[in-house]
Amino acid sequence: MKVAQITPYFLPHNGGMEMYVYNLSKSLIDDGHMVEVITANVPEGRPLEVMDGILVRRLRCIGEPLRNPLVPSIFFLLNELKKFDVIHIHNLYSFTALTFPLLKKFCKIPLVLTHHGQLMFGEPMKDVCVRLYEKSAKGVILDSVDKTVALSEADARHIALRNNAPVRRYASTAPRSVVTIPNGYDGKKFRPMDTGECRKRLGLPSDKKVILNVGRLYGAVKGHDYLIEAMSEVVNERRDILCVIVGSGRLHGTLENRIRSLGLEDYVVLVGGKPHDDIPVWLNACDLFVLPSLSEGNPTVMFEAFGCGKPFVGTSVGGVPEVITSDEYGLLVDPADPGGLAGAILEALDRDWDGQTIRAFSERYTWENISREIVDVYGQVRL
Repeated sequence: MKVAQITPYFLPHNGGMEMYVYNLSKSLIDDGHMVEVITANVPEGRPLEVMDGILVRRLRCIGEPLRNPLVPSIFFLLNELKKFDVIHIHNLYSFTALTFPLLKKFCKIPLVLTHHGQLMFGEPMKDVCVRLYEKSAKGVILDSVDKTVALSEADARHIALRNNAPVRRYASTAPRSVVTIPNGYDGKKFRPMDTGECRKRLGLPSDKKVILNVGRLYGAVKGHDYLIEAMSEVVNERRDILCVIVGSGRLHGTLENRIRSLGLEDYVVLVGGKPHDDIPVWLNACDLFVLPSLSEGNPTVMFEAFGCGKPFVGTSVGGVPEVITSDEYGLLVDPADPGGLAGAILEALDRDWDGQTIRAFSERYTWENISREIVDVYGQVRL
């Protein structure tokens, strides 16, 4: 099968959607399918290259309003796209999404959309723009695709209600149906490793409980400010802790000032962005992974933490509560609640977690399993 993956961003641009497309593409290629990724040339690279066996075509970007790359040259690819059996498009909130009606009309190729969660910036003006987009373009775009894959049942219900489409847990021949298939992770890369050795490699202390957060510092939606505030409460109860935040972005200076103003320099550190290949080491070096987001789809890094056998503390948003259905794997709190987050962190640090149980739980979410469900969807739309 020949599959085109169209995504606003792709590696080396870091993010959950980028890793989703990469892992899905790799898994499809391993199963004998042909895949081409079409994306914006951000950050700038070669227009055409092969990355780990994936053919990547990078289109010229003329701007990025609201972190949304504008790539008008995609309209010149309509004839080339006709050679594919399925076009799989990522991110409903993107300039490329506006091409869906034309793709459907001129290419006459089955279209599958993966919806990566409700978009939220955590900034009033930007969120108003998102709501206006949802009221105007969203329905037209969803009408253009043959099947929508949602990463959580919450998102599936939201889309189905908006588009009057049936919801299915698995692929269905019902036109425009919404299928719930969760996110996945690379089980070969994200696996348990010796914690002590990982801490030595990273220069982390061996005599402290290490709390880890991984996420881009680009907006309030990732909840970093609430995590830092929660840590000010945690250190009132115990001092043998170190919270490490991995990620880069425009909020780095703001968060650094917040840490300093709360006197947390010895307890919270911003270590900057790290290559994705290094994240397994960081995860294995920690005692607890924390994700305080205000909005999520189904975060890749959550599954990666599970793959390393690490417990999770996070907020009850998006598809997260559909995954954390037992306190054997983690604890959930309301978003934007630093007091509740601090309490959950303290409780988690006192627990004796079973890393093997957490790792076994994660096996259901390996890309070997997830990609099979995606291929089933491809088969349905080609009938």
